Amino acid sequence: MRAILLTVPRPWSSLLAWILVVLPVVLLVVFVWVSLQQAITGWARRETLRAEVAQLTEGLAEADAAGTRWMRARQLSAETLVELADAARAREAFSERFGSFLSELEAAGVATDQASGVGESVVTERVGELHAVWVGVAPIETVLTILEAPQFRPLRVAEMSLVATGVPGDVEIILEFRQPYLIRATR
Repeated sequence: MRAILLTVPRPWSSLLAWILVVLPVVLLVVFVWVSLQQAITGWARRETLRAEVAQLTEGLAEADAAGTRWMRARQLSAETLVELADAARAREAFSERFGSFLSELEAAGVATDQASGVGESVVTERVGELHAVWVGVAPIETVLTILEAPQFRPLRVAEMSLVATGVPGDVEIILEFRQPYLIRATR
């Protein structure tokens, strides 16, 4: 290397020597600077992703809790959802619950002769609805106590009308029960 520098004229040899000494140092500094910038950017990105993962995890937990609260508010359980997904099972369970409700009313001394049978209607091509109606005169406390029993919670009251009868304690009650179910599952 020294032999090459000696053959080059004087101003160029000094310049070439400086280039050979300074250029590797400059390249090393640039390499270190770029590496540090990438490391800092990667660290910042990792922290951002970690915060996003924590936020998404928290959001997922909140959504899951909200879904659970929604299901509890509507008395839905995993069993109920499986039942609603099977039309025959939904019909059978709804009929059984409505029949049990009428039996409880009779056991409490309330007439059930104005009860409809279980009907069915199509809401959309995939969703159907079961419905039944009971009309009778009874103390409202008796009917509400029966409806609040755990076995009747899945029996959803869609509409309730109360009409005064003039007899103390008795009210004409119209209860309409509705329950959706899947006619067929989507693919």
